Amino acid sequence: MPSKKKNAFYYFMMEFKKKEEAKGRNFKSIHDVTSLAGAIWPKMNQHQRLPYEQMAKQKIESTHGEKFTNLGIPFSRIDAERREKELKEEQKISRVTSLVSDAVAKNALESQDFYIISMGYFCVTSTGSYIPAELGVIRYSLEGGVKDKLHMLINPGPLPLGMALEAQTHSDEDHQLPNPPNAMGEKDFDEIAMKLLSFLLKGESMPLLFTNQDEVAGVENMLCDILDQHMEGSSLIVCRVSHLFFQLKQNAEKYMMSHVNFPSEHMAQQIITRDPYDFTKGISCDFHEAKDNVKHCALSRCVRWAYVISDNCCVEMGIEPLPGVHLPANANINPTPSTCDTMSFVSQCSYMSSSNVSQLTQPVIERRASSSLSSQMPNERASGSGIANPHTNPWGWQPAGLYHQTQPDDDKTELQETIKRDAETSSSSFNKSWGESAQKQMSYGRGSSVALKQAKTIIANIRGAGRGRGMLDQFPPLGGTGHR
Repeated sequence: MPSKKKNAFYYFMMEFKKKEEAKGRNFKSIHDVTSLAGAIWPKMNQHQRLPYEQMAKQKIESTHGEKFTNLGIPFSRIDAERREKELKEEQKISRVTSLVSDAVAKNALESQDFYIISMGYFCVTSTGSYIPAELGVIRYSLEGGVKDKLHMLINPGPLPLGMALEAQTHSDEDHQLPNPPNAMGEKDFDEIAMKLLSFLLKGESMPLLFTNQDEVAGVENMLCDILDQHMEGSSLIVCRVSHLFFQLKQNAEKYMMSHVNFPSEHMAQQIITRDPYDFTKGISCDFHEAKDNVKHCALSRCVRWAYVISDNCCVEMGIEPLPGVHLPANANINPTPSTCDTMSFVSQCSYMSSSNVSQLTQPVIERRASSSLSSQMPNERASGSGIANPHTNPWGWQPAGLYHQTQPDDDKTELQETIKRDAETSSSSFNKSWGESAQKQMSYGRGSSVALKQAKTIIANIRGAGRGRGMLDQFPPLGGTGHR
């Protein structure tokens, strides 16, 4: 509810109070001021009251027509804050797009470094401040995978009064770190800032930082507190890792096929949220490895987001993913026959945790018993391939268009037919896979999986289209990003 209008006497009273306090007089409450000023006000003439009446009039005119929320906040302020937030978000998107586009123009997208960050916290205060508990950041590129790591536990000192229960509850449900005053890690924020800046400042300016969309506000808040005295005019920009993933995926598809099938950043965020590598061991800090709580480690989150990007972009870029660098050390990068759709990210399954998003690390699907084959997979039984027919798939998944069910005697002929079919159907069949259910996609029938080496051969031929690198003449040329 908006406050009451302030009249001329109010401004006289405030000025009277200020003058009396300057003389050394103390007032126990506003009522003491009101009684003393109220005795003087009736004795003042019109000329003496005029300045205070003008103050009241100016205040009324400045707030004329203003609307307030039920908390007394002007709607104009809320609109201004919203516009500022939207402008800031647009600037972030523009910076990420420019970063990726410049790397493509320089023919250096594979080697471009990106910094992915995540932070844990103890609690959030009533003023919106996050109390930091943990920091993890990695340096990543498509070509080099996870190239460098930095991890620190943070001891922020005593918690604000009344926040102990909230901090303990959050710790139990998330990172499980001991709360202050028993917190682990570095106490000196200056030391934390120097280590972080030393890791980040490989160039002349502060690089863009990327984190999950739910963590952007918290990471910005905590980094501002830590780096406040050390930025020296540099701007701190924390962007959504989903937008980076979206930009890299689209450019990777252009590089391979000259057109884009990946529909939106929303799809990229959906893949990240499903988190196929959530319980991967060996990528978190020592504390969380010992506690068997690798999922909630800040360092582990950074590495897992990098693995998701590698999983979905390396093949299109012609980069061979390496276990322990681009993917978990125990990842199976040689796909086994599977009923999973590796082109439609809505209905994929992961080798690591069955989270339905992995393109490379596919699960092993065992051959069914003869009775099951007889009733559910007649085409498979007739061909003897041991691979599920997409039209009779009991899980409702469609096999990937990039791979094949069987390996005929003439591998060259098989690969030729695959490339030709993919080129003819890519603009129509691939686009249908996004935004439609897997059951509906079954009618498109795009084939299934073979070994990763055959897939790489196909991609190498597609990338070489029209460039004198062995592309078969009968297939249409496909352009690539960066004029490679």
